[in-house]
Amino acid sequence: MNRWRRLWPRTLVQQLSLLLLLALLASNAIAMLFLQRTGSLIHPLSRSFSLERLVIAHHAAGLGGEEPAHLLTAMNTENARFWIAPRAEVEPFELRPEERRLANELRQHLQLPPDVPIGMQLERISGANARTHVFSPAGWAPLRLRSSIALPNGQYLNALQHPAGAYEWGRVLAYSLPVTTVPVLLIVMFFIARVVRPVKTLAQATERVSRGEWIAPLPLSGPQEARDLTTAFNTMQANLARHVEGRTRMLAAISHDLNTPLTELRLQVELLEPGPERDDMLDSLGELSAMVRETLNFVRDDAVQEATRRTSLSALLDDLAKRYRRLQQPVTWLGAPPLLLDCRPLALKRALANLIDNAVKHGGDACISLKREDTGVLCVEILDHGSGLPQDWLNKVFEPFVQLGASGGGLGLGLAIARSCIQAHGGELLLENRPPAGLCAVVRLPAAP
Repeated sequence: MNRWRRLWPRTLVQQLSLLLLLALLASNAIAMLFLQRTGSLIHPLSRSFSLERLVIAHHAAGLGGEEPAHLLTAMNTENARFWIAPRAEVEPFELRPEERRLANELRQHLQLPPDVPIGMQLERISGANARTHVFSPAGWAPLRLRSSIALPNGQYLNALQHPAGAYEWGRVLAYSLPVTTVPVLLIVMFFIARVVRPVKTLAQATERVSRGEWIAPLPLSGPQEARDLTTAFNTMQANLARHVEGRTRMLAAISHDLNTPLTELRLQVELLEPGPERDDMLDSLGELSAMVRETLNFVRDDAVQEATRRTSLSALLDDLAKRYRRLQQPVTWLGAPPLLLDCRPLALKRALANLIDNAVKHGGDACISLKREDTGVLCVEILDHGSGLPQDWLNKVFEPFVQLGASGGGLGLGLAIARSCIQAHGGELLLENRPPAGLCAVVRLPAAP
């Protein structure tokens, strides 16, 4: 079953084209079966010629002396044989409709009374029924017409002929399949591609928007349904842009406005008498100012629309590793083959730098590796050799302002920013404990097509 699923085409154009081809082949097969069961089996010209030869042979058989035998011998050909015998070649039996029509037509030509027996048997040269269905080898065999006509002297005129079939399927299909199937298939494929093209463009645009890009409104093209879908997409993107812009402007305004009262509070606290209470208040105000500052930076970064371009993730990690080596940080990077993805390089580099900083700060070192998985996903692993995290903290630390334990330091925004950026690129960020000790940040990103 899985093998057939792999063979089944994936794109809409291919699937519709294959279904159309199967429908055309099925229509030809149904027509073949219907004509074989109900249509005339003998070609009209061959039918008339066979009956005319029987009439001539019957007239010749009515002559006296040796002449009938000589005339019948002269009429014999590769496809026909006539002879006179004391017994009928075709024994009496219930004639089929085609045979009955031939016998009645011959009787009218010869003007014979109804009591003169005429035997007609139409069959395949293999002896099979003439109307054997065409889906068996016997149905493709040539026809054979055997005839017996009673003569006034008690003998019988026998004949064996090979008339041409009305439907010699080898020739018919050799003509009908290319003439009817190929042009129809090509024309329909052209129009299917025209219909599917706006949908494909829309799918690509949706994938770009899912990575956080904002693109120009898509042009309206294709059938009305595709135009309606494109209009809905353009409207949705415009609404999303207004929503994000409004949220960003609001958060930036709040963060900016908080700086003024915080500065006033700090000035008032500094005027107090020195003491532990004053120092605690200054520390709290400093921490609050840092949180506001980091939130404002996060909002500003979120508002900047960096252009997406195709980038080598290996080269990006090389740049980061060189930076940490210059700072003499314990960061290990063994390199990797060039692996490409579509991303906003500066934003992605900041997200990966946050993960490396966390590994160095909380685990003492960072070991970076990059590989391409079988599913086509690029996987970056940043492993440290620290004490790891409790299981229930592996997801909790991605929440804003949640710190990595009491001794973690920082404001707890780094992982939240990193995960937001990676998810905006269509990827995912997970934390895993790696025995015997260490925490691993796993980043999966879609590779460039």
